[in-house]
Amino acid sequence: MARFFTFCVLLSFMICLTVSKSAKKNKDPEFEAFKKENKKEKWSHVEEGLHAEAFDLIASGETLTFERKLDKHFSCSFTYAAKPINVTEEEWRISLTSSPDGSAYSCHVFSNNERQGLTSEVAFQKFHLKIKGSATRYGYTEVYRDPDNKLAEEEYSVDEDNLEVTQVDGKFGNRLSAVVIVAGMPLNHEEL
Repeated sequence: MARFFTFCVLLSFMICLTVSKSAKKNKDPEFEAFKKENKKEKWSHVEEGLHAEAFDLIASGETLTFERKLDKHFSCSFTYAAKPINVTEEEWRISLTSSPDGSAYSCHVFSNNERQGLTSEVAFQKFHLKIKGSATRYGYTEVYRDPDNKLAEEEYSVDEDNLEVTQVDGKFGNRLSAVVIVAGMPLNHEEL
């Protein structure tokens, strides 16, 4: 009897899996509605001086923008276009931070795969990370191809005046794992 029960459970699982795969291939409207209703909430963490959040990077070839605001002085936007290598959607994270005294801000956008030592499974056509708000002094930028290797400097350009980093067309090798830009608030003349 136990074997029969196990067989029935496995058979039910295989049928559900087959129906699910078939619905995915045929873009069954009921399956798409079910996916939308049951989509897992994305991870996020917010506290004073920190906003970190997961988002779906969609590899559709279209230019898309993901933007978040930390406070009234600072926001960050990540604009990209990517095509799938192995996946059409990949979890990425954005982290906006400020120093305790509010004199410096950073924006870090990275593939969640990077946290696991893996590389992103999408091919970027372009990327653009920009800091917006009161920060006006450029700090530094880091751009990574994969968790262990930085992008070659000729593959991207930094506009220190506009606090942004973007790919260099014709030189960018389509691999991106993380990009960080740090900037500071204008100096108070009394501090000088």
